[in-house]
Amino acid sequence: MQKEQKLKFLTEFGIYLKTRREKILKEKNLLQFSYSSNLDNSKLAKIEKGEVDIQFSTLIELAKAYKLSDKTILGFKFPTDE
Repeated sequence: MQKEQKLKFLTEFGIYLKTRREKILKEKNLLQFSYSSNLDNSKLAKIEKGEVDIQFSTLIELAKAYKLSDKTILGFKFPTDE
């Protein structure tokens, strides 16, 4: 995956998570959400901004925190070259 594609993918994933947190879970405050989900606030902020490439274990923790199933954690359109 090229660097530009990877950056676009991470950004889209972050937007997907932030939108879910704010609109579906009704959690506007990231700090409060991080406390309730036992995830680090600064790490969540970076993930939602698309600034960090996460590990698989983090993906599982995010699925739990954002109440997403294994089939919906990547429930957004992947950016492609097309």
